[in-house]
Amino acid sequence: MFDIGFWELAVIGVVALLVVGPERMPGLIRTAGQWAGQVQRLARDLRREIEREAQTDEFRKLNQEFLDEDRRLKESVRAAAPPPAALADAGPGDEPREAPRADGGDAPGEPAEHAAADTLEPGSRTTTPQEQAERQV
Repeated sequence: MFDIGFWELAVIGVVALLVVGPERMPGLIRTAGQWAGQVQRLARDLRREIEREAQTDEFRKLNQEFLDEDRRLKESVRAAAPPPAALADAGPGDEPREAPRADGGDAPGEPAEHAAADTLEPGSRTTTPQEQAERQV
């Protein structure tokens, strides 16, 4: 911080000894040491406060990013879910289905109708992932 060498400190000490006198010199050194300690504590506390504030700002940014991502995820889930009117019109065994593809095949990710008919007993129905999630909650 200060570029003071040994000889500069020696000159300051000799001048202080001549000005203050030998009987008051120990009290002056003690007082100067206390002031130096207070300045160091003040600087340390200030640095800690600045670091704490920086961490708080980082936390706020991360929290806002998390909340934005959460909101986008919830909106995408709402957009992917069928509208409530389509669920009300469906019967107890009906599940919302995607429109059939132009080439006559089943929609991607959906089991073939004949495979589902072979595995289900009459009168039973499968649960949707949404129903399973509601049961877990």
